[in-house]
Amino acid sequence: MSRYSAPVSLDDDARAQLQELEAAHRLRTPRVVDRPRGSPLVVDGRGVLDLASNDYLSLAGDPRLVAAARAALDEHGVGATASRLIAGNDRVHVELERALADWMRAPAVRTFGSGYAANVGVLSALLGPGDVIISDELNHASIIDGCRLARAQVIVYAHRDLDAVERALAATAGRRRLVVSETLFSMDGDVADVAALAATCKRHDAALMLDEAHAIAARGPEGRGEAAAAGVVPDLLVGTCGKALGSYGAFVATTPAIAQLLWNRARSLVFSTALPPSIAAATRAAIEIVRGSDGDQRRGRLAEAARFVRGRIGALGGVADGAIAPLLVGDDRRVMDASATLFERGVFVQGIRYPTVPADTARLRVSLRSGLTTDQLELATHALDDAVSQTR
Repeated sequence: MSRYSAPVSLDDDARAQLQELEAAHRLRTPRVVDRPRGSPLVVDGRGVLDLASNDYLSLAGDPRLVAAARAALDEHGVGATASRLIAGNDRVHVELERALADWMRAPAVRTFGSGYAANVGVLSALLGPGDVIISDELNHASIIDGCRLARAQVIVYAHRDLDAVERALAATAGRRRLVVSETLFSMDGDVADVAALAATCKRHDAALMLDEAHAIAARGPEGRGEAAAAGVVPDLLVGTCGKALGSYGAFVATTPAIAQLLWNRARSLVFSTALPPSIAAATRAAIEIVRGSDGDQRRGRLAEAARFVRGRIGALGGVADGAIAPLLVGDDRRVMDASATLFERGVFVQGIRYPTVPADTARLRVSLRSGLTTDQLELATHALDDAVSQTR
């Protein structure tokens, strides 16, 4: 008789795991979204007020982005057809990197297919055995996975704990040491002390990587993020184009040598088909908008909306003028019940649970946009006020 138990099929194991997730109120099933331009978001066939997306500057449906994408479609077709190192390095991709570098005031920029691909690609390409990565405990999953793939020593420090960063740098030696942090944290909506992190890294001769995914375009001078607002130039600055820029893709702003090395070492770049030319063109159009007076006005309206909602709902977290306003609930079942109640009232807010956030910190992640009207903000605050009562 075999000493091993009977094998379990992949399907049976999947079914068992799904049952466990459902019992723990952690089963994820995406809703179906229709996004008619100029009309409310339609989710599962119902028109709702969108307080779930990351379209912070309300640019995703902007006619100027649509026109730029349509023109590129007419000229270049739909797909890039290959990775950029094969036959997919369209001129519009090169022009996008130049526009990003000019905007970010960086010597060089390299684009990626997504923010996840950027973080995984950069960390695994540039760090390895013998190196040390010091990472905030609430960093995005893409940073966590990039650290794992790098096979470097990883030290995780308590959220925004500068003393812990100092101690880790003082206590460790390595071929290279890198501190990595988000700037505007995607689930808590709070902001890292970028200036202090940079000063700490400088004292200990360590490199600094900042993930500006949720700050790019939405915060800082010309929308250049928290690092620019603090006068900090990190060794690596990662930004995304699929949030406040209303498009898709991501980039890293860095030195020419590092940007060139990424062509040769970042597997998520080397082995991925390039962004569609239409997306690259739309992103360039978005950059022009966010750098100008229109961008300033949108950032101002976003900050006003954030202050308004927090002024009405004191339980909302995050920085006062920031778009990400979490309402901490704690329990997974209660947060999903609250999300369902809001949906019935015509307000779409997602419940966020483990493993996206730590266990017992489930929350409603309220996401604000510059295009929200006064009437929509009033609807949002009344519905959220009821949700607060439901979750207590």
